[in-house]
Amino acid sequence: MEKEYMKRLAVMAAALIIFLTAGAGGAEQGQTTWEQFGLPADTGTPAITATPAPNAFRFRDGIRWGMTPQQVQALETEKMTERSMADWSIMLTDSKVVVSRFTADLVFMFRQNQLQMISYEFPNARQDDFLYLGGALGTVYGEADEADPLTIKALMDAINPNRYKTEQIREAAKWITADSTTIYLYFYAANAFAITYVSPEMGSKIYQINGL
Repeated sequence: MEKEYMKRLAVMAAALIIFLTAGAGGAEQGQTTWEQFGLPADTGTPAITATPAPNAFRFRDGIRWGMTPQQVQALETEKMTERSMADWSIMLTDSKVVVSRFTADLVFMFRQNQLQMISYEFPNARQDDFLYLGGALGTVYGEADEADPLTIKALMDAINPNRYKTEQIREAAKWITADSTTIYLYFYAANAFAITYVSPEMGSKIYQINGL
């Protein structure tokens, strides 16, 4: 009877040793493995590059937000001159570009090397030109809302402080696209107006709020 009990005890001890040994092979010092969670091991397959959403804003020649100056220059057919200031840089076309039935100066604005704003500027323009382009924008983006001149000034102040005087910004209108890009149309001087495109990222960081 005692011998039979001892045999059973020996079998149980052997089974316990086998179980503990197998467990030690699966993980060391409390670490777990992907296999233990039923997840596939890394096969070396490269990560899929994120692609823009179908409704993401596209500018002329396929230019989109976040591009570097080099990427923009590779797509924009006009020659451009680059200027830098602190975290910002701008690229201006050396000659005027065609916009609808008009011509304008084209400015790309980058923050930390990423495209954040674009502006068409129409110096020496007429009121009729402004109204025509407002109608043209409406056919693409729908009915406009009234825009706040202070917001427009704050956007431009981030790049070139005091370029605009608030009292000279008038007849300001805005459109917001499906991806939250904001498009502004406004006079910034007596006979000069602009169409400015603002990225969703820049639109959410208009004001400096440190310490508020």
